[in-house]
Amino acid sequence: MRRVLAGLVAGALLALAGCTAESPKTDDGAAAPTGPPCLPAASAAASPGPAPSSAGKPLPAMAVRCFDGGRYVDVAQLGNAPTILNLWRSNCEPCRTELPAFQRFVTSAGSKVRVVGVIVMDSRPAAQSVIDDKQLTFPMLEDRDQQFSIALSQVVGRSVASALPATLFIAPGGRIVYTYQGIALDDEKIRALTAAHLGIEVAA
Repeated sequence: MRRVLAGLVAGALLALAGCTAESPKTDDGAAAPTGPPCLPAASAAASPGPAPSSAGKPLPAMAVRCFDGGRYVDVAQLGNAPTILNLWRSNCEPCRTELPAFQRFVTSAGSKVRVVGVIVMDSRPAAQSVIDDKQLTFPMLEDRDQQFSIALSQVVGRSVASALPATLFIAPGGRIVYTYQGIALDDEKIRALTAAHLGIEVAA
């Protein structure tokens, strides 16, 4: 009897170990990517920065999925701190060129400005490869069906997904004060745009 009980206990422990060792899954059953963490459930830890701005156009009211799993983030969270939103895709060469500059900016800016990446219509393995190669650590959202990009385009009055990369500067209060689309940004240009449109100086 003792042997039977011992076998049952051992089997239960093995089953439990198997469950806990299983890789996390997204809401569609796929293995979760291993990229940077998403925004916290409540981003109160971010620096409040300047007072909310009444200038610019409001962010669209919607939820966007985190790259690191199935959780969704309310885009309104992006308005609780000065934020730079960078839309990119793995097969976009200017995107790949400027991502390291954003990573260096994140290191220099600390809590003054939050940078959030949005991966537009890309496969998870391809995006993961860029994240790993460029050693990106800032939060990532994914817009696989372009719904967020379309909503942003309607707000700013031009397509943000058809000419990637696109970078949006968001003031406290969740208002888009500037949208940049052009040649790949470098360190100096990111700092200059941040100072001009968010009123925040970030040292090199």
